[in-house]
Amino acid sequence: MFRRKRKEYLNMTFEEALKRLNEISERMETPDITLKSAVELYSEANKLTEICGKSIEEARLELEKIEQ
Repeated sequence: MFRRKRKEYLNMTFEEALKRLNEISERMETPDITLKSAVELYSEANKLTEICGKSIEEARLELEKIEQ
């Protein structure tokens, strides 16, 4: 399984992270996934969720500045 390096996650855009999360979700739904793969994908999904959350928070703060 392809493992991303930490700096690759830091350089991901919201859209890239969301796309990868969708790919992981589809893979996790397949009946032939191994437990080891599922755990690795779950870990990756947690990192990606954090990236998306930070991006959303940054956008929210930017919108608040605009509204003031």
